[in-house]
Amino acid sequence: MSKIQSQSIDTLLKTISLMDDVEDLRLFFEDVCTIHELHDMAQRFEVAVLLDEGLNYQQIAAKTNVSTATISRVSRCLNYGDGGYQCAIEKLKENNKKV
Repeated sequence: MSKIQSQSIDTLLKTISLMDDVEDLRLFFEDVCTIHELHDMAQRFEVAVLLDEGLNYQQIAAKTNVSTATISRVSRCLNYGDGGYQCAIEKLKENNKKV
C-alpha cells in the first residue's frame, strides 16, 4: 500500500488527472499550493529530468541553482523510490515524441 493512499488524496489525484488544459491546471495549482510549493515541485521534477538525461550534480546545480542536497534527494527517489518520477519522465518523453 502506498504511503500517501487515502480517499481524499485519491480524489485529488483523480481530479487532477481529469484536467487536460494547462491553464486550468495552472489556476488549480495556484489555488491549492503556495507559489513556493509549486516552484519546489517544478524544480525537483526538472532535476529528475536532468538526472535521467545523464547530467551530473555539478551540471544540474549550475543549470538550476538547486542545492546538491536536493539533487541527491531526487536521485535517491529516482533510484530507490516507488517509480513516480520515472513514470512521469516516460510520459513526458512519449508526449514530446508526438509533438
